[in-house]
Amino acid sequence: MEESNEVLLEAELALVDGVVDYKGQPAIRSKSGYWRSAWFIIGVEVAERVSHYGIQGNLISYLTGPLQQSTATAAENVNIWAGTASLLPLFGAFIADSFLGRYRTIIIASLIYILVS
Repeated sequence: MEESNEVLLEAELALVDGVVDYKGQPAIRSKSGYWRSAWFIIGVEVAERVSHYGIQGNLISYLTGPLQQSTATAAENVNIWAGTASLLPLFGAFIADSFLGRYRTIIIASLIYILVS
């Protein structure tokens, strides 16, 4: 009987107090959080940075080539693009924290991105 109590105690310790997963169920420590989630976040950030700098590098060639802008004008436009891309997450965070909430903000931002593309 004592062995079954130990198993119950271990199961209770595996739950994170006051935390639920995306389905609303109590979060189990061994199946969520820590490096399991961190690897996903790190991978997304690396992919975002690679794509950002890849576009930034190719944008000058595109603006000076097919669009026939001068090098100075193309550099100015790339700087404006890079600054806007760096500041828009702050604007999105403000909207998410103040008005809509994070999930609605992500959905609306995704829809805007789809419509603009």
